[in-house]
Amino acid sequence: MRAFVAVDLSKEIRAKLKVVQKQFADFGTVQGQEQGQEQLRQKLKFMNPWQTHQTVKFLGEVPAERVVDVKVALAGVSQSPFEVALRGVGFFPVPPLKTKTGKAKARVKTVRVVWVGIEEGAEELRALQEEVESQLQAAGVDFPPERRGPFSAHVTLCRVKKPLSKDELQAVLRKVAELKAVEVGRTRVEVLKLKKSTLTPKGPVYEDLFVKRLGNQRE
Repeated sequence: MRAFVAVDLSKEIRAKLKVVQKQFADFGTVQGQEQGQEQLRQKLKFMNPWQTHQTVKFLGEVPAERVVDVKVALAGVSQSPFEVALRGVGFFPVPPLKTKTGKAKARVKTVRVVWVGIEEGAEELRALQEEVESQLQAAGVDFPPERRGPFSAHVTLCRVKKPLSKDELQAVLRKVAELKAVEVGRTRVEVLKLKKSTLTPKGPVYEDLFVKRLGNQRE
């Protein structure tokens, strides 16, 4: 089964994320496009705001017989509950600070993901991710090598599913700039979850397989 470890967000935070998403969902046809061209908003795949979460560790395909090992690993996590604050819209990929020739920051050529950042609590999330990895490795549970990159604390709003024209790219970047300091809110992280992800034509469906309350002893 396809699975991942995550922390869910409060209903209040999810409601505010939906409002921020709407800033992009309301895009109409970008000025300068020919009549009949696909509207910009149709090139953006929006995450279900009521399913938004912070992924702690993507596990990929986990054999059914190894799920118990993952649960044992998560039960051993010792981190205490903590607060997180969501603020500011950004995007991936972020261009390098300098070009290969040493000039100023490179021009943005594409946007693949639009997200809301997690400022306060980012270090605690990173520590939680490191402990989860350590516990998984101790339990003999492997995870995809391509997922071993640096941890990034953010909540995805939407993904770009088709190439953007120059005008469309500029429209997205303008909206990101408008929302770069937007305050989404605060929430307390008290629970770590193992989730099963089932891909469907209407989007992924998540099911909680295991819940670990932070700060408790091994459950």
